[in-house]
Amino acid sequence: MFGVIPYWQVPHISLGFVELDSWAMLVSLGFVIGLEIARARGIRLGLDVRDIIDGIIATVGIGFLVGHVVHVLAYNPQQLETDGIMALLRVWAGFSSTGGFIGAVLGCVLFYRVIRKRNFWIHADNLAFAFPFAWFFGRMGCFTAHDHVGQRSDFFLAVDFPVATYGGPRHDLGLYEALWTLGIALTFVALRKANVRHGFFTALFCAMYAPVRFGLDFLRNQDLSNADVRWAGLTPAQWGMIAMFGAGIWLVTQLRKPPAHDDSQGLAA
Repeated sequence: MFGVIPYWQVPHISLGFVELDSWAMLVSLGFVIGLEIARARGIRLGLDVRDIIDGIIATVGIGFLVGHVVHVLAYNPQQLETDGIMALLRVWAGFSSTGGFIGAVLGCVLFYRVIRKRNFWIHADNLAFAFPFAWFFGRMGCFTAHDHVGQRSDFFLAVDFPVATYGGPRHDLGLYEALWTLGIALTFVALRKANVRHGFFTALFCAMYAPVRFGLDFLRNQDLSNADVRWAGLTPAQWGMIAMFGAGIWLVTQLRKPPAHDDSQGLAA
């Protein structure tokens, strides 16, 4: 049996001074699209465009930094033994999405609560609304790079990986997550005019994303050299998804409380 989807490798584009790959280009496209969606929605909410753009840059920037640190510490601790502190300083060499989520939360809190104090939840939820649109392109980048290879499978969405290297058709978890994230984005579009409190889309993303990502990680390969490390039987991402789902539940409890007098449309600032 063969997967319906053929295996292919997208060639890199060399510009002489820089070499572009499909992952980097799709992640960059996702960043621009996410920023524009957040900007447009923020304007409708009456937010300052400078606060939106600067906040996104801080959030994404710290997300990438922490994502790399988690990539080294949680997934590849052996790099510290071979490369020392340089393993952490080479921020372009590997990225953990779970670490990226942690860093993004830290960056958002730091920017809107410390650097430029604003009503936190209206800004944070605006970013959360735009996020799945950007994440879809990021995960499509992972799919084109085939860097989330799963277990052997004859599932109709399996990718026909080369037999010599991978043993045949396997799940490609970048594709699966991209498709689910597209579903989240479409759900957000359907609810974009709903009369909800600020924080709603953050909680909804946690509720829709975390359980599915937790389940998808059980499909990750354990027979190839790039198999993810397990901590007590779970991947680092699965532990992160437990935390994310818990945060979503906490946020729902806060949203159910009567709003503060100075923040009738959202959580207390």
